[in-house]
Amino acid sequence: MPFTTHPSRRLSAALIIALVTPLIGSGVALADGHVGVLVQFDEAQGQLPEGIAVNKQGDVFVGLAPLGTIVKVEVGSTDYEPFGQVAGINPNTDFGVLGLAVSAGGDVYAGVQSANPSANGVWVFDGQTGEGSKVDGTEAIAIANDVAFDKRGNLYITDSALGAIWRVPKHGALELWLVDAALAGNGVLGAGVPIGANGVEHHHGVLYVAVTEQFSVVAVPIGPDGAPGEPQLVTTFPPDGFGAPGAPDGLAIDVHGDVYAALIGQQKIVRVDGAAEVTEIASGDPLDWPSSIAFGTSRGEQKTLFAVNFSIGEGFGDPVPRLGPSLVAISVGVPGAPLP
Repeated sequence: MPFTTHPSRRLSAALIIALVTPLIGSGVALADGHVGVLVQFDEAQGQLPEGIAVNKQGDVFVGLAPLGTIVKVEVGSTDYEPFGQVAGINPNTDFGVLGLAVSAGGDVYAGVQSANPSANGVWVFDGQTGEGSKVDGTEAIAIANDVAFDKRGNLYITDSALGAIWRVPKHGALELWLVDAALAGNGVLGAGVPIGANGVEHHHGVLYVAVTEQFSVVAVPIGPDGAPGEPQLVTTFPPDGFGAPGAPDGLAIDVHGDVYAALIGQQKIVRVDGAAEVTEIASGDPLDWPSSIAFGTSRGEQKTLFAVNFSIGEGFGDPVPRLGPSLVAISVGVPGAPLP
């Protein structure tokens, strides 16, 4: 999906980074509620980060969507290095690399949307070498937007265009697991295609799914036989005071089972507790159309929520100058749920 950029409408990155206190040194320990900039990307080079995942060692993986590139930020670093690459993506017409997840064995999985069948689908990258290959059959998925594992090693993939969830069993082949109206998009955001089921996370036998154009999070219980139960509404997000829709993108879950959502057009990260009460965790600068979030895992970072700024506001008429594409860290005061 192409977005026109207007660099002149951005505040100086150096100025904003100075205002929000950048993170330097060997860790990202922050006071509760603080947001710090960890890595700045170059929008002029098409470095728009959409997906994020963290491995058990604390390394952060970020997908630069239109470039088909995954980069790695090693634990304690404030710089990135190349990690994986998907060839065949057209940066002017494809979404590119979207949601990421790390398997129990440390490999990195990525949802990829491209009109090129050889690129489209779900990719897996060796956690050590970054060597990539496509998961068999996944070119059939219309928009593989996000990916998540359960404790048994089953892989779940949201399909935003179809309003569906696909599954790859640990020892099986791709299957269409659930299609439901509760997961469907309706085109209201004007992205050119429906944006339904988006961010997905697994916790205690339940899949939590952000449904972007229904402005909702739904819970899909997984039965003992692995079949999906009836989707249940967790919450919906209203427009903000400026009329921006409460469109959720990426999700994360803490150790208590509370769900965190990136409300991409509202420049917000919120938490939804077990009583469906919504609490704002962070908003405004330095958030810039945050798309995906993930908890840190290394010592001193378990209570840090990492977020990527997709920085696509110009394509949706956002007149406010913002930071630009970046990786930020938010102290939330509670650890994330353990990785599968």
